[in-house]
Formats: sequence, C-alpha cells, structure tokens
Amino acid sequence: MKKENILSLIFLLTILCGFNSCEDKPLGPIEEEPEDILCNGTGWFRQYRDYDGFDCDQKFVFYFDGGGKETVVRYLDDFMGSTEKFTYTFQWSWDEEYPYSIFIDYSDGTYSYFGDMYISPYELSGVLNDYDVTFEPF
Repeated sequence: MKKENILSLIFLLTILCGFNSCEDKPLGPIEEEPEDILCNGTGWFRQYRDYDGFDCDQKFVFYFDGGGKETVVRYLDDFMGSTEKFTYTFQWSWDEEYPYSIFIDYSDGTYSYFGDMYISPYELSGVLNDYDVTFEPF
C-alpha cells in the first residue's frame, strides 16, 4: 500500500514537472529573416501610461514595401470611457550602421528611431525614442 502511494506520487510529480517545462520564448537564434517577423501581417501592440498619466494603447503595423501605420488610443476617463485616437502613416528603413535598428519617417515630417531591436515571433522590443518598449504581436 505504501509502495503504491509512493509510485503514484512519483508519477504525479513527473506529469507536473512535464507541464511546467514549457517555454514562452525560444532560447536559440531565430531562423527567419527579421523583416519577415517585423512585417508579420498583423502588427505589434503595447499598453503604456503617457506623460499626462493617461493609459494608452499603441499599435504598429509594418509593411514589406517600407510603409507602415501607427495607431495610438488615449483613454481620457475610465468612468465615461472617452478616448482620443491618433493614426499616423510612415515610411521605415533599416539603419545600415546599426543592425536591428530602423528609422521611422512620418508623413507629417516628424521621425522616430527604433534601436537595439529584439525581433521574434513573440516579441518586438528595443529603444523607441529613448524609451525601452516591448510590443506583442496582435
């Protein structure tokens, strides 16, 4: 009886350890081209709090032709649900001097720099205009 309980316990622990060993991100290098992942067909999403203390959603969509779209939704009031939505179009290009960095030129003449990018199917992160940012695919 005692031996049967010990074997059941060992079996249960083996199963639990097996479920616990899943990885969210691959540890090895990604074999895909970074542009194929960056232009994933849907886009990248993050939430943040802006300099005025408002919660914001930011979405980037990058296209293979060098174009793209950024959308920012700013939540002005939790109680009433009022928002502001801003949509910007841009052209992007790789920085030839620094790998995994891009220039973003907006149609209104402003620009951004997204440097030290980590690009995987699960995450897009780096330094966007001097801020550390992390996006998830959507």
